[in-house]
Amino acid sequence: MSATQHRTWQHFHVGHVNITVQLDSTAENHSVERHQELAGAARRLIDTMNAEHLPVTWAVSDPAHSAATSAIIKSSVEHELAILGGANWVGPTAGRTRFARELVRRVAQARCAGLAVTTFVPAVASVEGQIDLVVKQQFTALAGIVASVARAKTEPRALHYQVWEVPVTDKLPLPPTWFGSGKRSLLRRIEQTAREAGTFHLLIDAAALAANARRDDASITWLMNRLATLRNRGLLQVETLRSTAARLSDVPTVSPQRSILRSVA
Repeated sequence: MSATQHRTWQHFHVGHVNITVQLDSTAENHSVERHQELAGAARRLIDTMNAEHLPVTWAVSDPAHSAATSAIIKSSVEHELAILGGANWVGPTAGRTRFARELVRRVAQARCAGLAVTTFVPAVASVEGQIDLVVKQQFTALAGIVASVARAKTEPRALHYQVWEVPVTDKLPLPPTWFGSGKRSLLRRIEQTAREAGTFHLLIDAAALAANARRDDASITWLMNRLATLRNRGLLQVETLRSTAARLSDVPTVSPQRSILRSVA
């Protein structure tokens, strides 16, 4: 086995965790006070992830104009900026034409600003039916939609050649009724993912977090510290969605088999 093949396959012996943060709200209108609360939640999340050296996919509506972009790209941690799709331009009510127009505009502005945007995070509806438009913009990773039923183990799947969807496994902040035991239950499931060398995709909603910052900030800080500890022990790997897509697309090249039957001259 070549060195390249060995390097590729050894990644599958540990669990993989993706952390995606929706930094913008998908609601269309905000008060000034609400906007300030959301900006504060974003700053605290960025500081927490940087302190634990956890690479994160930060989903914003417009990476070229987001107030958080500067802090993210200046970090020493290899974070990723992604485009967040809201209800006003993603989903059946928005239509294919509007989706295509908005996607092209946001991608073009981001790349003109020197931002390598290759991940799309639809917040309200799957874009699998419009995968051709996603492929055309050279995306390699998509976040799956949060399941509304009982949480199940989910693994990445190929939607198109070298375009991977990573379904969301769970979401933060937790419901208020789960506050006491929920974070420990969530950690146990991540530990199980590590033992089984599976994939766990955690979505953090910054807008929801801003509404209960005092309660939820402590839980997220606690959980990120535990994730960093598991990472440091070599039990799991934390990566961005872009890194996951690159790893999954980096399959070993299979050498053509040669027949043992040789022609006699």
